[in-house]
Amino acid sequence: MANIDITQFPELREVFPELTAVQFETAMLFALGVSQKDIALLRSVSYPAVKQTLASAKLKFEPYSLHGLFTVFHVRLALFALKGCRKR
Repeated sequence: MANIDITQFPELREVFPELTAVQFETAMLFALGVSQKDIALLRSVSYPAVKQTLASAKLKFEPYSLHGLFTVFHVRLALFALKGCRKR
């Protein structure tokens, strides 16, 4: 699996303006079900770096757990998809 190139998804990136590019990529991979260990391998960073990035992203949304971050991503992605469907 290749890393997400956020420049290819400017509209999707706008759904998460509070996240840095690294936080967005890491949280997106996590929300897609990629394990933290695999995210570390894909991004060529350490496992603790992935954990810290997800923790930082989580604080921006104030969920109490990584599951909360997962939920925030899924809800916003669903709303993004619905918005796109209404434009057609």
